[in-house]
Amino acid sequence: LRGKDIIGLAETGSGKTGAFAIPILQGLLKKPHYNYSLILAPTRELALQIRQHFLDLGSKFGLKVLCLVGGQHVEDQYKSLKTEKHHIIVGTPGRIAYHIENSKELLLHRVRFFVLDEADRMLGGDFDSQLESILSKLSEKRKSFLFSATMTGNLEKVQAACLRMPVRLETAKKYTTVDNLDHAFVFLPDQRKDAYVVKLLVDLGGSTSCESRTVIFVSTARESLRLGEILKTMIGRDRVVILNGLMRQDKRGAALQKFKSGEATIMVATDLASRGLDIPEVQLVINYDIPSHPASWSEAAKAYIHRVGRTARAGRPGRAVSLVTPYSVTRLKIIESTLGSQIAQLAWVDPCDSDPNLLSKVEEAAAHAKAVSLRVHSGDIDGKNFFLLQAFHSMVFTDLTC
Repeated sequence: LRGKDIIGLAETGSGKTGAFAIPILQGLLKKPHYNYSLILAPTRELALQIRQHFLDLGSKFGLKVLCLVGGQHVEDQYKSLKTEKHHIIVGTPGRIAYHIENSKELLLHRVRFFVLDEADRMLGGDFDSQLESILSKLSEKRKSFLFSATMTGNLEKVQAACLRMPVRLETAKKYTTVDNLDHAFVFLPDQRKDAYVVKLLVDLGGSTSCESRTVIFVSTARESLRLGEILKTMIGRDRVVILNGLMRQDKRGAALQKFKSGEATIMVATDLASRGLDIPEVQLVINYDIPSHPASWSEAAKAYIHRVGRTARAGRPGRAVSLVTPYSVTRLKIIESTLGSQIAQLAWVDPCDSDPNLLSKVEEAAAHAKAVSLRVHSGDIDGKNFFLLQAFHSMVFTDLTC
């Protein structure tokens, strides 16, 4: 931090945000001026969380922080840029690049500290051109921080583009989980997954305590809607929230806040929730689907690390359970190989043995979920995303109107 560019690699939940926020604030106190720092994050939720961290740390000296992300009115953001001065700007690459192209108010040449948080997620596709646009507007005199949980070949390309003779600080192996995590898998029939999750949550008391939260990861937005509706029926509608990338930003924020506050204690989420979000006291992570990645198996292992990293944070103990079916055994074995260790196996006990009516109850809830999930959530999903999801949904579910 002594005037050097930095690559910071550390396990999820180890305090990377504080590692760049504190020195930025120290520098700002010495030489205050607006647009002092620009922080990029891959998701809206992470950007909003970083903004809140800065506000909490800088609450005693009038720190001004602006967050520029999608899902918010561009006109309101433009007005803030034009009429107010901000010390820190946090945003997603797409929205920052938009304001660079369409507004003269975002003066990035004043930036002294540039941060890429969860940098490995800002690679490929539109991100490449957006980062190029942003980097072209930054001063050569800036200091750059690049933070990630793992180092990949693609990340080295970003390093070459935006860092100069960086110092590399690494506190973890390339692919590893924290020592205080108890993670295991259960091998079960695919048709028993819903019943097993319900039984597991019921055994935990439905995650009723605000001190005990559960995050359930699924592979698709459609699956998050379906499973979320099942659990709302079986566990309690007020206890369960759903989070996926197709939802409107205000609905995503409301769901996340309800979960963080403890009002809801079960979150069914896609991998949108697996990175960066600091949710206190998550006791259990359930991998309803084993992570997969079309690019490489190392990416799937990385996704697994980030998912289970939602628990066992900041030195606290945590537990993760992955549901493995005959269709996903290969994925599990490759993840174990990448991690360099075996994941413990739990004994399979059919949840219907202790409750013969459980399967019929879950199947009834599943049938109800298929019928209502899109209708109930249509107001939560962005317009074009809703029509895409509806088209896919209609291939699988025959009646969406009952």
